[in-house]
Amino acid sequence: MKEEQMTMEQLEYAMTMELEQNVPESKEIQNETTRKPFRITDFDYPRDKEMAVFTHAKKLSEYIFVITEKSPVKFRWNIVSRLLNTSTEIIEHLYRANYEKGEERILWQKKAMVSLNMLDFYTETSKTKQAITFRQMEIIASQITETKKLLSGWVKSTKKQSPKPKN
Repeated sequence: MKEEQMTMEQLEYAMTMELEQNVPESKEIQNETTRKPFRITDFDYPRDKEMAVFTHAKKLSEYIFVITEKSPVKFRWNIVSRLLNTSTEIIEHLYRANYEKGEERILWQKKAMVSLNMLDFYTETSKTKQAITFRQMEIIASQITETKKLLSGWVKSTKKQSPKPKN
């Protein structure tokens, strides 16, 4: 048994020494070839293609879907369903606003803001009824606040871009 252990230790030592000797060679090879790797960018995740307000609203909705799976059964058909429906409604309003221009866009943005406020109310009610935990309520509230900030910025930029009607 001792002979096997010794040979294993010797083998590990030999492998370590061999690896250490090969490291400088690989660094030299890397220095010689400075070619960029070939990459097809069409298949990359679209980073700037979607506004941050959409991303935050989607993450909020996903989080609500995850936490409501574990909520008590007696709340699933009333307050929990309202949480779920309102979170998806927000995303729907944002997409509709994105496809519109001018006053129509502002109208859909306002609807999204109202839905965010309603989601905040439903979250507080869910916590009061103990359908979700305090920590879950905190996380949802912080995500709602961040989404509201982003949406407010989008509304302001829309109002700056849209021409004012002359009376």
